[in-house]
Amino acid sequence: MTVNNVYKLLDKIEMLVIKGYPIPLTPWYVVPHEKIIDMLDKVRTSLPSEIAEATNVLKRRDEIQLESQRRANQMLTEAKEQAERLLSESELLKAVQEEAGRIRQQVLAEAEYIKKQAREEAEQIRAQAINEAMATREGSDQYAERVLTSLDSDLTDLHTIVRNGQKHLAKLKAESVANMANLHTQKSVSNNNSCSPSMRVHQNNTVNVGTN
Repeated sequence: MTVNNVYKLLDKIEMLVIKGYPIPLTPWYVVPHEKIIDMLDKVRTSLPSEIAEATNVLKRRDEIQLESQRRANQMLTEAKEQAERLLSESELLKAVQEEAGRIRQQVLAEAEYIKKQAREEAEQIRAQAINEAMATREGSDQYAERVLTSLDSDLTDLHTIVRNGQKHLAKLKAESVANMANLHTQKSVSNNNSCSPSMRVHQNNTVNVGTN
């Protein structure tokens, strides 16, 4: 996974947070925390691949050095073969040897220059890759910490809202039960007051007879 893919994952996490479901009458949102945690894990697991890319750069540097050495050997071989063809010509032998030495020095200088350039470029790429990987990891860790802290705060507030709602419903239920009891008491008193006078006299006489 490249650095661009890591940034894409971070953008997706941000969109999940932005598109969270709003909680009515509160400034809070509900977000799919499992998806966010899964994406953060993918970001973390992708970081070693950035180090692998830097390793590949160093490997390519070694390949460039080997290619330079191969070219040098090839040129030296060609120069030697050319010199051997001119051995029969004594007048040119010295010139050939000098030319071969010059070519050899030129090739070695070129190979050394290529090796130096490749080494410097590889070190720069490696340092840049490591810095980008560290920055990406640090940024993703900080972003994850902010997201998880926000989620923890949101969940705490939601828990408080649920508790308050339960208490309010319990209060309403108690008040409803009390009102029903009061209505039942008032109905009983009303029924007693509606009895006829003759029934009340009969009840009183019954009480007096029992006493005598």
